[in-house]
Amino acid sequence: MSDFASAAMMRVLAQGLREQGLDPGAAATASTGARVELDLKRALLQRVVAQRGLHVLPLLGRGLHRLTHEPTHQALAAARSPRDLFERWLRLERYIHSRHRCVVEACREHEAHVRHVSLRGGAPPSAAEDLVVAGVLAALLEAIGLQRVRLHVGGVPALPEPDAAGLAQAARRGRTAGWQLAWDGSVPPPAPGTPPPRELGADLAWPEPARATYRHLVRDLTRPLPLRELAAEVGTPWRTLQRRLGEAGLSYSRLLAEARCRSGAWRLLHTVDPIAEVGFLSGFADQAHFTRELQRRVGLPPAAYRAAFGATSGAASGAGG
Repeated sequence: MSDFASAAMMRVLAQGLREQGLDPGAAATASTGARVELDLKRALLQRVVAQRGLHVLPLLGRGLHRLTHEPTHQALAAARSPRDLFERWLRLERYIHSRHRCVVEACREHEAHVRHVSLRGGAPPSAAEDLVVAGVLAALLEAIGLQRVRLHVGGVPALPEPDAAGLAQAARRGRTAGWQLAWDGSVPPPAPGTPPPRELGADLAWPEPARATYRHLVRDLTRPLPLRELAAEVGTPWRTLQRRLGEAGLSYSRLLAEARCRSGAWRLLHTVDPIAEVGFLSGFADQAHFTRELQRRVGLPPAAYRAAFGATSGAASGAGG
């Protein structure tokens, strides 16, 4: 799965590892683009299982709660119901031509039954892949506002309190592909006046100098500032700011690219502004620049991203009743 989902998944897993007190290693520097090597993901999962066991894998999905401003997260967390969420996930799998797919066998008011399968008779997902994807779906149900989300894998509790011995046994018996997800409540209606991009916070994993720089950038992306000028506006010597960003493994150009891409993704999802205007307001040099950068980052050009995940996109069919 050397594709969009893998790159997004690696960023989720890296954050999930940090929250479990584990070193994400190479996952922490996974590409910010749309692709990542499959071997890197497999090596990461093997290391986690060797250190802590299979039962930790579903917990890693919760790392996405600190990545709320990524375009991938925005697209999925904009779902208005569990059924809508599953349909968005299925559309995502189709767009990236994933070899593994989730089949929603039933989606009812407070539960869903999902099976993780391989297409075209290929090798089935591994137990580790089953558990990771199931955990991400559970975390996405939390992200859209559902309460007390529970996950059973092969009939064994996996979230919120995983049964380590039971999950290990399910893996040995090849029973990790079938999941039951349950939740309380319903998706709350969107708050009036969805916050504009300038109010969207920076990545919580960044240190404060990076977050402050990002917040200043997104106030007006039509006014690109050189680092020296921005540093003067925030009251920090530019060399000091450059050094602090470097110590965090970041750069000014990386923050500017993040601000542009996240702002553009937000506008595509929440407005009906023409794509050329979205690109301009998000600070891109022209529409072609916007298209190239979003395609590189999320694997979809702006029109396809909006059509698949925007507020006016049609819900696909296929989730059983």
